[in-house]
Amino acid sequence: MKPKIICHIMSSVDGRLLNNRWSEPFGGVPASAPLQVYASIGRELGTDAWMFGKNTLCAMFPEKFEDGEAAVTPDEPAVFIGERRSERMFIVADPEADIRFTSPVLRDDNILVIVGRNAGSNYLSHLRGNHISYLIVNDATNLREGLEAVGREFGIRSVSVQGGGILNGALLADGLIDELSLVIYPGIDGLSGVPSIFEYVGGKTDCPARGQHLQLLSLAGREHGVIWLRYQFHRD
Repeated sequence: MKPKIICHIMSSVDGRLLNNRWSEPFGGVPASAPLQVYASIGRELGTDAWMFGKNTLCAMFPEKFEDGEAAVTPDEPAVFIGERRSERMFIVADPEADIRFTSPVLRDDNILVIVGRNAGSNYLSHLRGNHISYLIVNDATNLREGLEAVGREFGIRSVSVQGGGILNGALLADGLIDELSLVIYPGIDGLSGVPSIFEYVGGKTDCPARGQHLQLLSLAGREHGVIWLRYQFHRD
């Protein structure tokens, strides 16, 4: 069964995501203060795991793993349980199976990697050597398949997805988001074309949100001028 998916994201008031471009908060409040509020709200969600897109993660693990080995065989065990000491896990889908990890944790949370059948045996050995849990699915670009496997094999019942826009857009188009936790930073970007909350990669006629409706659950003012909105998704 798929875990509950909460899209937890912070944007400027015009929906942009690049926080280094946002205007400064009012009254001399440092720009880092609202970001800390966002992180605190993320912990309040109380999910079993959290995740963000591969591009974001590669900023923290920039080196690529060059495998050169053939794809795994059908009889390769699909689940490896590595170090699991943290209360929640960090999940990433790695369709290319090439993130070179240097630690089994991210921000003190143990890592779980979703890979496809294209992953090489050397890469899987790399993950095991770093005590990193992994799941092998048929296609790691299939987010529904990966998330259902996460719930089935690791007992994860809820996941907060913390960006970026491309991952959010893919989840939206697949109808996988159950709740939106939108944190508004008290500042503006203002430039056309800057990445926004949902960035589905598709054609001009695609409507990734079609048939999905938002019900406001709560609205709260937080410290440093931050606003927190929660919406539940409903589908036709």
